[in-house]
Amino acid sequence: MIILFISSIINEIVDIHYNPDSVYQTVWGLFRYFTIDGNLLSCIFNIIISFKQYQALKLTSEEAIREKTVTHFLYVISLISACNEIIIFIVVMLIFIPMSNTEWIIGLIGTYKASSVHITIPVLLNFRFLFLDRRYRELKILERFIGGIPMLIYGVIMFKFVGTKVFKSFDKNEGDGKIPYPFFDIHHQEWYFCFFIAVFIFIFGFGISFLFNFLNKKLEKCILPVNSEEEIEERDERDEQKLFIESGKIEQN
Repeated sequence: MIILFISSIINEIVDIHYNPDSVYQTVWGLFRYFTIDGNLLSCIFNIIISFKQYQALKLTSEEAIREKTVTHFLYVISLISACNEIIIFIVVMLIFIPMSNTEWIIGLIGTYKASSVHITIPVLLNFRFLFLDRRYRELKILERFIGGIPMLIYGVIMFKFVGTKVFKSFDKNEGDGKIPYPFFDIHHQEWYFCFFIAVFIFIFGFGISFLFNFLNKKLEKCILPVNSEEEIEERDERDEQKLFIESGKIEQN
């Protein structure tokens, strides 16, 4: 995921340099898009997770490895990453592509850099979160919705920029063309349409965070069942008894 994201950003920067008609216009223009911001945040979080997992390779105790790789904090940022990516994937597939022409569809999923951030990375991260080395951590009610927070912060900031006309139009041929997504363009559309789309995406973002936490909890019981404290204590007691018996046999011999 990290390699794909970095290589995609390099491709975008090169394209901006040689293509004055790039949708991003400038390198800083990349960060107007939640696709880039969400993937960047996920990349940072996954660097942290990867570093912790690398540290765990040096450990030998199963319990130590479990605690080292999947702390409460790591589980939360993994949930945020998964939610960022599934929001990007679903919004592109269900909202942007149906309302786009052929040129825009190619721009969304028809190139390496676009397909990486819109399809490949979301699929990889969500597969990893749901099926690979994740042990469920009990979250408080509010924590279960935490995956939607980055999207909410992005939306509030973007509507602020649009409302104060820092960004004036979605069409680059009209005004400065810096509004990243059409449903933010309150100056050229009915406000209630923009409001409806924004609320739908926000509700979806928080809902998917709750759903993913729920699914991860269910899948963990099937894939990597978590040992309860009682089970761990019973196992340790059995190991001690076995060691005691074996040590007694050695002394007799």
